[in-house]
Amino acid sequence: MNPLELISLHEQNFTKSDIKVKNFVLNNLEIITARSIDMIADKAGVSKSALLRFCKKLGYEGYSEFKYEVSKYLLSGTLYNPEGVKSNKNVISYYVDCIQKLPNYISEEIYHRLGSFIQEAAKIRIYGLHESGLSAQYLSYRLATLGIDSEPLIFSGLFSEKASFSTQNDLNIFISVSGTTQEIIEASKVSLDKCAKTAMITQNSKSPYASQYDSFLSIPSIGFTKNEFFLDSQAIFFITIDLLINKLSKLL
Repeated sequence: MNPLELISLHEQNFTKSDIKVKNFVLNNLEIITARSIDMIADKAGVSKSALLRFCKKLGYEGYSEFKYEVSKYLLSGTLYNPEGVKSNKNVISYYVDCIQKLPNYISEEIYHRLGSFIQEAAKIRIYGLHESGLSAQYLSYRLATLGIDSEPLIFSGLFSEKASFSTQNDLNIFISVSGTTQEIIEASKVSLDKCAKTAMITQNSKSPYASQYDSFLSIPSIGFTKNEFFLDSQAIFFITIDLLINKLSKLL
């Protein structure tokens, strides 16, 4: 996810200081890339520590990483418009653009690693909530076509309980667009504590525990504003799953 998508994802939990930083950032993206943390904090009307907290709340290690990601976002040519982008670009183009980015996000080695975990697992559980529940069920269905049994879980009340039954020989796969859904994060923490193989498929590279997962698949987001089109990120998850199944079929 780019910095603006992360801001949108976390804004419900923003403090008054966070809101000041958010408003300044959205109106002064180019200034962010050329100014120090002290100057940006001063212009945003907050303390340096408040600006650092804002960056860390988004999942960045500090202001330098946030500044770099803003710069990369601007260089990508994507424009931000809170009223919704007004263009002739059709819906299919959004999906195609996103799908074409997949090879840059997930290497063959990553697919191979998760494929190996699936092949070796004694028991596989796949967790998804709401829309991501469809992806969890789809992955389970696609695994079944290869003769691999798995249990799709789409009711959040069972997530942590099921994860607590895990052993070191099991694999828990979590699917989440935001990578921050509380029930998903809590269950993945239980899985990690149980030393089970744990995987996450998400559009948020800054998801909690990202560095601790045995397999972490960060996939591209469509990159539209919420007022623009009614597009479904699950389409990208389905393509990712098909690529994984293709790799797994070669391992079997």
